[in-house]
Amino acid sequence: MVLTVGLILLALAVLVLAFVGVFGRFPDNWEWVGIILAGWGIAMGAPSIFQMIQGRPKLLSEYVRVVQNRDRSLVILLKNPPLEKNSIWGKLGVRRETLQSLIISLRVSEVGSRKILIPIMQTMIFSDDDPTNIGRSRIALPPTFHSPASVMVAMWDEEKKKAIIPGDRIRPAAELSAGSYRIDVILVPDGNPRNEFMHFIVGNTADELVWVRPNLSTRRKGGSQTGEV
Repeated sequence: MVLTVGLILLALAVLVLAFVGVFGRFPDNWEWVGIILAGWGIAMGAPSIFQMIQGRPKLLSEYVRVVQNRDRSLVILLKNPPLEKNSIWGKLGVRRETLQSLIISLRVSEVGSRKILIPIMQTMIFSDDDPTNIGRSRIALPPTFHSPASVMVAMWDEEKKKAIIPGDRIRPAAELSAGSYRIDVILVPDGNPRNEFMHFIVGNTADELVWVRPNLSTRRKGGSQTGEV
């Protein structure tokens, strides 16, 4: 981005210097026309270049703990935030594009032993445009400031006194006893994979199902999650 802006500024500087005759003979009428057209072309092309660079989809993830009455669950919120209208890019007419394809896979392992309890599995993504509320394996993500999509990582089962990891099309739901766990998340926005990970704790009560920072994952209680909704 910095290189592109620099090239545009350099081209404009060359045009200005040509206007004032720094490069020699003052341009005749036809040369003036060529210089003006070249400057106009750069000015017209700049917004397209900015759109390609700054308008690309931007996937943000947030790990939150959801509290609804007696229910507790760990969720990943996903959004593709628009550009601020008051920013320089918004004033230039640049708009955030829709993320056309999003796939997410999860893997759960024990902290310490590193034993893999749940191998890589593709998870269901819940979104605003899914009226059935059963989730989809692949979605698009339009630009919006709120979180239009989410992934359920774990929920508390009060009867079993355990955390439940939802299953996929080939694996049933899995139960997790009290302990510390690591979740590896593979996000694939528009075919470009990226990896994230987070730790969480399962206790003996619903209130002990929490996200924690990796350096605090050995503690049985407390910890820090990004928020509650």
